[in-house]
Amino acid sequence: MPLEMADLIVGTLLFAALVIGWLLGKAERKKPVVAESGTPLGKEYFQGLNLLLNEKQDEAMELLLKTLDVNRDTFDTYLVMGTLYRRRGEVDRSIRIHQDLLSRPNLSKIQQATVRLELARDYLKAGLLDRSERLLKELADEQGANQVAALEFLLSINEMEHDWKAAVETSGKLAAKGRQIAVNLAHYHCEQAVACLQVGDLVEARRELKDALVADRNCVRASLLQAELETQAGNDKEAIKSLRRVLEQDADYIPETLTLLRQNHEKSGQLGDLVKFLFTCLEQHPAISIVIVLSDLVRQLQGDKEGAYVLSEYLKKRPTVRGLDRLIQYHMDNTEGPARENLGLLQAFTQRLIQDKPVYRCGKCGFNGKTLHWQCPTCKTWGSIKPIHGIEGE
Repeated sequence: MPLEMADLIVGTLLFAALVIGWLLGKAERKKPVVAESGTPLGKEYFQGLNLLLNEKQDEAMELLLKTLDVNRDTFDTYLVMGTLYRRRGEVDRSIRIHQDLLSRPNLSKIQQATVRLELARDYLKAGLLDRSERLLKELADEQGANQVAALEFLLSINEMEHDWKAAVETSGKLAAKGRQIAVNLAHYHCEQAVACLQVGDLVEARRELKDALVADRNCVRASLLQAELETQAGNDKEAIKSLRRVLEQDADYIPETLTLLRQNHEKSGQLGDLVKFLFTCLEQHPAISIVIVLSDLVRQLQGDKEGAYVLSEYLKKRPTVRGLDRLIQYHMDNTEGPARENLGLLQAFTQRLIQDKPVYRCGKCGFNGKTLHWQCPTCKTWGSIKPIHGIEGE
């Protein structure tokens, strides 16, 4: 259906709803309603209908706003009209509708709060974050039906502004209202920890990460940041402890621990313990990244043949492009002449496949990417992006 026709139908339905609401209100009040100009409303009805029939929806809406009273029957329709304008990107008109509603003296307190919430949404859509935030804070301080909704919108503004301290405060208020906000709260503490690490404040970073794990004990990000912190501080045992915790928190993220695991085990001279741990990880949660590091370690400790054996045995059960690419590299390291050239051609093919494929995917909306985002850029969900599994992934 053409967009113009769809808008016309929606506009007609809205117009009809407003007229029906007015008629119901008229019947209830049992007295004639006259527009501010003194002209009977029936004339405005036919004018509005004529505008709609001539596909002049916007002019019809403007006429309705000027002539129809706001009562309990038309109030919701006005809100729908404002939402329609906002979704169409005409935020200025949506703002005008809601400001006009607020100027009406006959609105109840609940209706006023509802309109203020819609106006805050308008300001947010228009990019006027300060105005939106001011309205939302007022609503959040009121013990009304819109308090939780106001806090949720306020939290989204805190995130947009990267005001993580305010986000922690807002999350606390939402938690007091029974909202499940632990995952978000843990990430807000992690964001503050990242800022502390950037300026070298390890004490405050540790405190924030501890708070993150108190909020959500399964916060993998907090464990990874703790490992980075302890590695930076030279505490290899504490770093290893934090990294190994990820296996119980969410084994999907074990590939994210491998670089620091190897670095800290090498520093402490415990590569054998790392080999044992990686075999345990494979039994519980197979992933090609684990196998590649494990085969490299076996190769380093026992030789090329043993390292290649570990990788090839895994690939027989769970073939992946990345695993095949690494196996080709093993054979190239021990091959010369035409055979090596042929293997090089095959490896060029596998590497092209690897380069063209995403590495991470959001379990909420399906967003794909090559970088691990702790908050999905598309759906804004925290902790929903994980490594992709399958023949072209882990």
